[in-house]
Amino acid sequence: MGSAASNITPPPSPTSRDHIPQQAYGDIGNGQDHVMKSRDQVAPIVIKDCREEFQRLSKFKDPIVKGRMAEGLPLHPLIKGKYFLVVDGITGGNADADNKYLHASPSTKSASGGNAPDKCRGFIQADNTLPVFGCAQPDRDGVHSIVKYLLAKHQRLILFNTREEAVLFPTGVNATYTIRHADHLHDIVNLGQSDPETSEREARIRKEVVDLSSLDDVNKFHFYNNVTCLDGEPHVVDINCEDDLLVAEEVYTRLCFHFPDYRTRRLCFPVSGAPSMKEIDNFLSEMKLNVRLCDRSPDLPAVLFVCDNGKERSTLGMVLTSLLYSHLSASNAQTSKTVCQINDRCPHYGRGEFQVVRDLVRALPDGALLKHQVDTVIDQCSAATNLRSAILQTKQQLETSRDQVARAELRSECTSLLERYITIICFNAYLKEQVPRGLSIMFSKWMQTHPNLIKLTCRADNSERSPQQLLIPQTRVLVADDYIGLDVLGSQCDVRVANFRKLMGLPIYGMAQAPRDGLSRVVSHLLDKRQGYKHVAVIGLRNDVTVECDGATYNVRDVSNLEEPVLIVETTASELEEKEETLKKEVKSYKELEVYTETNRPPVTMEFGSVLSPEDLWEQQKLQTLDMSYTRLPIQYDHSPTEKELDLIQSAVCSHYTSQHSWSEDTVGLVFTCRTGKSRTSLAMAVAGLIFYHKRGIPYGSKPGEEERVSCPNAAYTQGDFIIVQKLVRVLPDGQQVKREVDLVLDQVFETMSPMHFHLREVIFVTYNKIKSARTESQRQSMQRLSVDHLERYLLLILYNAYLHHQEGSNWETTFSQWMYEVAARVGVYELLDNLAFYDFEQTLSQFRTRRERWRARRQNLHFHGHFI
Repeated sequence: MGSAASNITPPPSPTSRDHIPQQAYGDIGNGQDHVMKSRDQVAPIVIKDCREEFQRLSKFKDPIVKGRMAEGLPLHPLIKGKYFLVVDGITGGNADADNKYLHASPSTKSASGGNAPDKCRGFIQADNTLPVFGCAQPDRDGVHSIVKYLLAKHQRLILFNTREEAVLFPTGVNATYTIRHADHLHDIVNLGQSDPETSEREARIRKEVVDLSSLDDVNKFHFYNNVTCLDGEPHVVDINCEDDLLVAEEVYTRLCFHFPDYRTRRLCFPVSGAPSMKEIDNFLSEMKLNVRLCDRSPDLPAVLFVCDNGKERSTLGMVLTSLLYSHLSASNAQTSKTVCQINDRCPHYGRGEFQVVRDLVRALPDGALLKHQVDTVIDQCSAATNLRSAILQTKQQLETSRDQVARAELRSECTSLLERYITIICFNAYLKEQVPRGLSIMFSKWMQTHPNLIKLTCRADNSERSPQQLLIPQTRVLVADDYIGLDVLGSQCDVRVANFRKLMGLPIYGMAQAPRDGLSRVVSHLLDKRQGYKHVAVIGLRNDVTVECDGATYNVRDVSNLEEPVLIVETTASELEEKEETLKKEVKSYKELEVYTETNRPPVTMEFGSVLSPEDLWEQQKLQTLDMSYTRLPIQYDHSPTEKELDLIQSAVCSHYTSQHSWSEDTVGLVFTCRTGKSRTSLAMAVAGLIFYHKRGIPYGSKPGEEERVSCPNAAYTQGDFIIVQKLVRVLPDGQQVKREVDLVLDQVFETMSPMHFHLREVIFVTYNKIKSARTESQRQSMQRLSVDHLERYLLLILYNAYLHHQEGSNWETTFSQWMYEVAARVGVYELLDNLAFYDFEQTLSQFRTRRERWRARRQNLHFHGHFI
C-alpha cells in the first residue's frame, strides 16, 4: 500500500475547468406554464418556458487539494489540503487497535468495581474513594449518557475536555473524528495551547468540511474508520450544514441547559508532555469556582476527564484532582509514615528515582514526602495507565534500541513523560503551601518565584551525565579548542593563550583555555615583580569535557554538531573531573586517533605521546608555582547565567579577600578562563568588576554627563535602552544609576577586547538585527533565542548591581538568589523575566519570552548515548 502522501492530487492549474467558478442551471418551466401572482393580488401573470440561471462562487481562497489513503480508493477533498478525517483513538501505529475505537463498543467496568454508563468506553474511577473519573472520548449520545449517570450518583459534576486537537461529532454516525496529516496518520494534530484558540480552530475546520461537502451539490464528506485495513474505506457521510457536524464546545456546553448542576471546561493537555502552567491555572480556576476551599470538609463535586483513549490525559487530570482533593480533606497526612528514602548510589527507576527527580526532592522542603504522595495517587489512578511504569518502559526500550530514528522518538517521549512527573510533584508542593491559604496565588505565579523548579522541569534528560564511553568512532570525536580566528586579540604571540586581557584598573583577567605552555607563561607574567601580584587565582568556567594532548587542548563533540562541545548540563566540578579522567584513559588506549583541528576540514589521524586532564595541568603548575590556586566553576550556558551561578562567581571572588583592607591592594590576580575567552569569561569579569567597584568606589564615567557620547545609528538600542530594560530600571532604587554602572563596567571590559566586537550590551541589538537576514526558519529561531538570551543576561547584571547596592550594608550576607526571591520578587522581576521581548520592534511576541521556553530551547539535540538516568 502506498503512503497517503503519494496519493494526493495537486491543485488544478488556473486554466483547468475545475478551477473556474461552477455554473448551475435549474429548470423551472420544463415546457409548462407557471402562474405568478402580483403583489396586489389583482391580476395573474403567466410565464412560459422559463429557466433560472445562477452562479456559485467558490468559498475557498486556496485551490482545493484532493487525496486518498491508497491506490484504488476514491479521491476526495482534503481539509486544508493535507488532512484526512479519521475515527477517534487511532494512535501509535497500533493496527490491532484501529477497529476498537468506534463508540458502539460495549461498556467496560470502572476501576471501583461498578458498571460504566452506556455508550462509554474506558470509564474508570480513582481507587481512593474520591469522586474522580476518567473516560475515553464518547460520542454525542455518550456524553449525555455519562453526564446523566454521574449526576444520578453525585450532586454536582465538572467535566473537563482535555483535548488540544479538533474533535468533530457527525450527528448521523456513532463515532467521533479528528484530523490526521497525510504523512502521519497515527499522530494527533495539535491546534493550540489554549481553549479559545483551539475551539475557534475547531469551528473553522468544521466550516471547511461543510463547505467542501457542498461542492458539486453532493453534500457528502469522506470519513475513515480504519487506517490499516482499508476495506470499505472511506465511509461517505451526509453533511448538509453545521447541524450535521458538531464541535466539542456544542456537545459539552449545551448540556448545561439540561443539567443545572453540571459544568464543563476545555483544558489543552498534551498527549505525553507536561501541561502548561497556564492550563493548570485554568484547571485551578474552575475548581475554585466550584469548591469552597475555606471549608474544612468541603462538598466535593464529581470530576470527569475526557481524552481520546481514556489513558494519558484523563489519568493526568485524575491525578491532579486527587491531589487537590487529598489536600482539601487532609488525607495526605496518612501517607507520611511510609515514605521510601532514595538511595542516590542505587536509584530505583521503577519508583521514578531519576536524577532530576532526586534533585527535585532535595530542592523541596519535605521533598521525599511530596514525591511519595504523588506516587500514591498515581497508583490509585492507574487503571488505564501508570505514569512511572510508562517512563520505565520507555527508558528500557530506548536503551535497548539500535535504530537512531527510533531512539530519537523514544528519547523525546521518555523526556516528555518525565517532565510530566516532575511537574506533578511541583504541583503537589504548590498545593501543600497554598491550599491552607485558599490558593491565593495561581500555580504559574508560584512557579515564577521558584526559578530553580522551572529549571528542573526543563532538564529531565540527564543521559550525558551517565557513566558512558566518551569517544565513539564516527559519532563522538575530539575537536581542538584552538581554531583559525579564535585569537582576535593576538595574545598567542605573547603568552601562548588566546584572548588574554585585563579589565582596566582592576586585578581581573580573562583568557581562553590554556595549554601547559600558555598556563605557565600567564602565571609567570602575573607573578612578575612588574605586575606586583603575590598570588594568582585561576577560575575555570567550562562545563564540557576537555583534555590536553601534546600541548594542545581538545573537547568532545558529536559529529551531528561539530560547532559546539557536548555540554553536561547541571554537572558539578567533581563530576566533570571524573569524566575528564575517563576521557584521558580512553585517549591513551588508542594508538592512533582521528581528531578535528578545524571543524570545516576532514579529521586528521594523530598519535599522542602526552595526555593530561585540566586537573593534571593545574597540579603540575602548582608544583612549579606555589602561589597559585585553581577553582572549577562550571557555567552552564554561554549566553545567559542563572542567579545561582552569579552567587558562585561572587563567592569565588570574595574568598580571596578576607578583609576590607585587602580589597584595596592588588596582591591577588583573578584569571577567568573558558573555551574561547569570550562569553563566559566576559560575564565573570563584569561581575567581578562590579564587586570591586563597590569595594573601591565607582570610577569616573557612571554619573550623568560623564558617559561617553555615542553617535551612531540606533544608539539608544546599542546602549541598552529597550522598553523592557527601562521598565526594570524604573522599579529599582536609583535604577538609572544602577544601569549606568553596569554599562561602565561592560564598556571597560570591551575596551580590552575591541577587536572582538563582542560587547555584552551591544551584542543584544546586533544579534536581533541578524534575524532579518536569516535564510531558514531554524536560523531565524536561533537568532531570536540568542537575542533574548543576551537581553536576559543584561537584565540580570542590572539586577545583580541593584543587589550589591541594596545589601552592601550587610556585606552581602544574603546571596543574590535569596535576594531575588525574598526582595526583588515583590516588585515583579520574575514576571518581567517571564515576559522578555523586544517590545520596541515586535508586535507578535516570540515563544522565548518565558524562562521555561528559553531553557528548554538550550537543550542540545544530539544522538543518544549511555543511559537515561
